[in-house]
Amino acid sequence: MSDQDRGDRGRRRPRRRGGGPNTGNRKIDRETYEAEYQSSKPTIILAKPAALDSGGGVLSTSPSSTSSAKPDKPVVMAIRSRDESFTSGSPSVSTGEPTPSQVSSSSHRTPVGLVQTDGSNRLSAPPEMNQGVKIVDESHQWSDAGMEVLLDQTDFFVVGVLGLQGSGKSTILSLLAGNNPSDNIRQYIFPPQSKESKELSEHQTTGINMYVTGERTIFLDTQPIMSPSVLDKIIRQEKKIPPEYSTAENCVEMQSLHQAAFLMSVCHIILVVQDWFTDINLIRFLQTAEMLKPSTPSSSHDSSSGSEETNDYYPRVVFVQNKCTRDHFSRETHKAMLSTFSKMLDTSKLKLKGEVSMARGNLVSGLPKHHQSDVNLYLFPNMENKKDSQDTILTLLPEYRGYPSVTTLVNGLRKQVYSMPKDTLTHTTLSEKNWFHYAARTWEAVKKSQLMAEYNRLLH
Repeated sequence: MSDQDRGDRGRRRPRRRGGGPNTGNRKIDRETYEAEYQSSKPTIILAKPAALDSGGGVLSTSPSSTSSAKPDKPVVMAIRSRDESFTSGSPSVSTGEPTPSQVSSSSHRTPVGLVQTDGSNRLSAPPEMNQGVKIVDESHQWSDAGMEVLLDQTDFFVVGVLGLQGSGKSTILSLLAGNNPSDNIRQYIFPPQSKESKELSEHQTTGINMYVTGERTIFLDTQPIMSPSVLDKIIRQEKKIPPEYSTAENCVEMQSLHQAAFLMSVCHIILVVQDWFTDINLIRFLQTAEMLKPSTPSSSHDSSSGSEETNDYYPRVVFVQNKCTRDHFSRETHKAMLSTFSKMLDTSKLKLKGEVSMARGNLVSGLPKHHQSDVNLYLFPNMENKKDSQDTILTLLPEYRGYPSVTTLVNGLRKQVYSMPKDTLTHTTLSEKNWFHYAARTWEAVKKSQLMAEYNRLLH
């Protein structure tokens, strides 16, 4: 080998990674290579991040604030990226405070935004309604407006009301739905009869109104049954009655039976409100509606002979005696009312007994213990005669009423009604939306029922 070749080979020798046969030079070059390899990794800080304000900015990034916030010195592992220049002498792992370069680089980082979800779509309670919606209009035609407020869940409760004109149906139902007796009547969920309507002897509610509470209780307020005001309105306005009804009187009676039979098919509980005890025509009306009620649709495997009667659905009925006086709350009068209802409705298949009573919760002292054979009866005082003005010192004293306050009675009725068992309306479990479709089909089936048509033909 010539001297020139030896010189060229000697010049190429430093390019080797080991640095030649000398072991000392190979060790130094290896440490330099490992340092250069570590510089290609990103920076990881093993410390608590700086506090962020509500807008996502850094509250404090200075080293002094960091050390004062936490006495212990954070452990910082600084591994620089490829594009950053490697500064000799800066440690790769240190136990001291972060350097100014590290603080400046962290201040330019984009803070991570935490997406907070309030769960309004799934977990939070649905918004409550401000007022009821009409599902059956004045012409007794079904409306789909109530579909928008219903959910796709099966835990719901349906409460309907029946009663004569001016008996207080809308007032009782509004108190059950969440209103207080001290509220203005204009704030009631179901508007009660106004002063002008009372003076003109007109009814307030037309058709059927629906209201859904946040606890998913569906309330149905109905037009007064057998109302003379409805008959007078048809006659005065010369409305054309349907051809299947011979007279306007028959039309009003059949419309009332349609509403009662409809509620008996789609409600878990029906409140029968009356303001005097008792109208025998109201009892006969309930028995007629029970007779004309359409049968509950049964499943295919339950369609054998003899199972139609057992599978038919009947709701629970609570009699609410409104506008009671002090004498109604006495032991003798209360016992006579229970006995009268029990005898008149002895053959009824409606679930009338064993759920609601004035003897529960010590509402009225002196009443006998509640029995399962007692009819569901609840008493309400006349709220129109309550004392509001305080003119003399005698009015400051508590007035002797002989019964609990209206607020106590309202709370007692709520507890007892809401704790009543919830029976299955059909052979399958219904959601709220499925119940609405089932109610629409039931309304049309009631109006087109052959039993209803035959009963209408027999009316004089």
